Amino acid sequence: MSTVNYTEIIFKIKEEYIKHTRVNEDGSVHFTLEMPVAEQVCPHCGESTRKSKGKRSREVKFGVIQHHPVTATYLQRRYTCQECHHTFIEKNPFVSRYLQISKSNMEYLFRQFSEKGSFTEMAKRSDISVSTVIRYCSKLAIPKPKSLPTVLGIDEYKGNAGGQVYQVIITDVRNHSIVDILPKRDTNALIQYFSSFSRKARKQVTYIIMDMSPLFKLVMQTMFPHAHIVADRYHVCRLVDWAVERVRKREQKILVAHSKMLKHNRRILMKNPDRLTESEQIKLQEILRISDDLRIAYGLRLAFRKVFKTFSIHNIERHLQLWLNIVERSHLVEFNNFKLSFTNWFPQIVNAFVLPYSNGFTEGCNNKIKVLKRISYGLRHFERFRVRILMLSKKNSASYFHS
Repeated sequence: MSTVNYTEIIFKIKEEYIKHTRVNEDGSVHFTLEMPVAEQVCPHCGESTRKSKGKRSREVKFGVIQHHPVTATYLQRRYTCQECHHTFIEKNPFVSRYLQISKSNMEYLFRQFSEKGSFTEMAKRSDISVSTVIRYCSKLAIPKPKSLPTVLGIDEYKGNAGGQVYQVIITDVRNHSIVDILPKRDTNALIQYFSSFSRKARKQVTYIIMDMSPLFKLVMQTMFPHAHIVADRYHVCRLVDWAVERVRKREQKILVAHSKMLKHNRRILMKNPDRLTESEQIKLQEILRISDDLRIAYGLRLAFRKVFKTFSIHNIERHLQLWLNIVERSHLVEFNNFKLSFTNWFPQIVNAFVLPYSNGFTEGCNNKIKVLKRISYGLRHFERFRVRILMLSKKNSASYFHS
């Protein structure tokens, strides 16, 4: 009957190297390891020798299996070269020189950096201290990318790392990957970063996807004058939804008798009319009946949404211009800022409904970053935070990072 040596698979320990095994009362496992005398090559002169000069014991941590730590006492053999008379230790598959963490445990630790989890959890899984985990994470270095993608996405997220509240994420929208993480949201810092790329590398960027941030727009127009800037569709539509919500809140305060109904059914105003249930349609009709301003605001929202069914640049431009004229005639205070914002961002908003690109992937990455930050109870050191984000994004690329 064939058996599987799981000790060799998990810990890379051959059965013939185990001289003794002890299972303690707490469930922990301890091995005594010793390698047989074998031909060794002297690291000083390159000659071969088999002359052993005793053994030295080393304590090795192999990690945790089934919530129980696995340790070993490795009786490392020493050899003497008969040519140059130097003494050296034997090569082994268990542990590197000067370390107590086994090679398999070290590999497992670095794999954990590519997963969501706190440093404390990693330390428990590897049976080492938290400071050791942090020290090894600090040794990882991920270089700046050498090129920029054709479709570049840029956004900010609240990282609270490196003394800055907001950090910047750059993504490859077409290939769905994170390009880089920048330490702060600052005009000079962004210009300095993109200036480090050659003119040829910057010319490769054809489209830039962003929210309606004046800071990002200024930087991108300066560094990528040839690229087409695309306003993210979600953020454009959200501005209209927010305006409708502001009208609802104003009417809720005025119409005291109907304030509870307006508050409890606020989501009906944001829902697609084609997906409303029969009861929701009745409630919507009642909401629009009691408030003229809310009825006008809701009509503006529906009119704006028709842009999704409009095709060609000319028709989209015409539709948006007509919508802005209707907004101006509505005299709703909550919609006053659209004339200025949409005029300043008109080409970029038109691109949002013409081109098939959005910042959806970038926003999804921001959500994963927030999850990592919450699980880790915050990561104050920016470089470690950046390494965790990029490794989490590119964990399938073994050659992406180096230590």
